[in-house]
Amino acid sequence: MTDVHLVLTAPAAGTVPDDEGVRTWLEALARVPAAMRRVTGEGVRLPAATAEWAATLGATIAGDTDRADAVTVVARLGDLPSPRTLVLLAAAVSAERPVAVVAPWPGAPDDVACVAVHSTAPAALRGAGDPAAVLASTGATPYVQHGTLVVPGGAAVPDPHAVGPQPAYGHPAALPCTLLHRMLRQAGLPTPEPADTSPRPFLTVVTRTQGTRLVCLEEALTSLAAQACRDLEVVVAAHRVGADDLTAVRAAVAAQPAWLRDRVRVLDVQRPGRSAPLNDALDVARGRYVAVLDDDDLVTPRWVTAFAAMEAQAAGTVLRAAALRQDVAPARVDVDGVGEVVAAATGEPHLGWPVDFAMVDHLVDNATPVMALALPRGIVADLGERFDEELETTEDWDLLLRAAGLTGVTSSPEPTSVYRVWSEEEGSRSLHHGDTWQRGHDRVRARLAERAVLLSGAEADRLAAAREQLAQEQEEKFRFAALNEQASADLVAVNEAVGVLRAQLAESEDKRRRLVERVQRLKARLADE
Repeated sequence: MTDVHLVLTAPAAGTVPDDEGVRTWLEALARVPAAMRRVTGEGVRLPAATAEWAATLGATIAGDTDRADAVTVVARLGDLPSPRTLVLLAAAVSAERPVAVVAPWPGAPDDVACVAVHSTAPAALRGAGDPAAVLASTGATPYVQHGTLVVPGGAAVPDPHAVGPQPAYGHPAALPCTLLHRMLRQAGLPTPEPADTSPRPFLTVVTRTQGTRLVCLEEALTSLAAQACRDLEVVVAAHRVGADDLTAVRAAVAAQPAWLRDRVRVLDVQRPGRSAPLNDALDVARGRYVAVLDDDDLVTPRWVTAFAAMEAQAAGTVLRAAALRQDVAPARVDVDGVGEVVAAATGEPHLGWPVDFAMVDHLVDNATPVMALALPRGIVADLGERFDEELETTEDWDLLLRAAGLTGVTSSPEPTSVYRVWSEEEGSRSLHHGDTWQRGHDRVRARLAERAVLLSGAEADRLAAAREQLAQEQEEKFRFAALNEQASADLVAVNEAVGVLRAQLAESEDKRRRLVERVQRLKARLADE
């Protein structure tokens, strides 16, 4: 078992890091199987308490960085690692693979997040410094370690301005920004007052997991730990998970930073159906809003902040932010001797859905991944809406339509989440056949036909514009049909004329033939005479 040396770097010499950021890296280091674990600050003045923390976690503070017999890990202090980032990096580094790199957050400006270097690598690679410079100085080809996550800047001190005064919340009819409230006012009917004024967190995050993708679950939780706005709670709904896997899920939660793990509640849900864990989580959710983040998806550090800004703008409406899509394939990595499924990127993150919400478009099909939504508490607590447990798919689209048709939607074009689309037998698209999706689609449309749906003025304008465009397209279609009919009639006339001409030509040819024959006979007669 080799030694592991963690070198924490900072953008400016003499940087004083926050204690929480240092502890996060030390806790990650403590999980690495190693004969000796050492920590060095490169241009960083480590807090006085660091030595005590390191000692309790089995690590020591070292002043030197030149240890040729150790695996050296160079990381930026301000970043936030998932709990097993260093475990996977250390396992990936070997004599055959001397350099391993943690891929950065999707869309991050830097192309290198964290570098591990084996003792057999050249001395230049083992020198401390900025991770990008470590590779650039040697021209080495790095191995990108799948199934790890480092959020750039994620360990920074949270934004104190991200949490504002608590807006009113409650029944949608009581909140002035909702469509239901506005309709009642326009009809001259009384509107209720918000009945619940008790202090609540802004957002309840519901995370479904089956305990089969623990590295992915850790990544999802790490992305929550990186939130600038911490006005949230988390409900991890472990769905039909065995005892051992449930213990592992709880361990993944316990490995998160203290502020987050203190706000996480783990539910053991054994009822069947993919919506069962969601509904059980709704029953215990305390937030003014509820969002769903499945264990294989990610959110950016501004995810909660963007939702909170929209609530301040239009409390009580459904909140919707833009989302990125990233294609991934299942891969396996060895973690403590166990092969675990991770998401290996097969494509770059890109906008996969419209950045603006259009209810008219959503009446036809879903164009919003579930983690891009936050549903107001009133929909759940006051109107009793739930996810349809008879649906095997499209349960999020179904509830979105029911909620948006009463409250309206406030939308932001800022991408704040990453929806991972599995390419091979991991995601719901692979697990459910096409007819299952079609049945779900038909059920959602049938339910929609039975409900009254409210549209804002903007949506009505969009619907009118779509109707005008359809009318123009139909008019153009009819015009082309008339032209086709005229062309067909003209073609018939042309064909008839061609037939007459061909008959005339045939007759002329026959006359010419007879005339030639007559001339030939005359010539023959003259020749005989």
